[in-house]
Amino acid sequence: MKNCKLCRYSKICNDLPGICIVAQYAAVAVLIGALGFLFITQELLA
Repeated sequence: MKNCKLCRYSKICNDLPGICIVAQYAAVAVLIGALGFLFITQELLA
């Protein structure tokens, strides 16, 4: 897995191929966390 098409930083991905997979999971986790945080805060404030 030398070439990472999903990662914009191809040089970093060539050195660390796993960074692309980690970045994808991190982005999903941040998105879910943000949506959950907004939902919880609105429920508490409502």
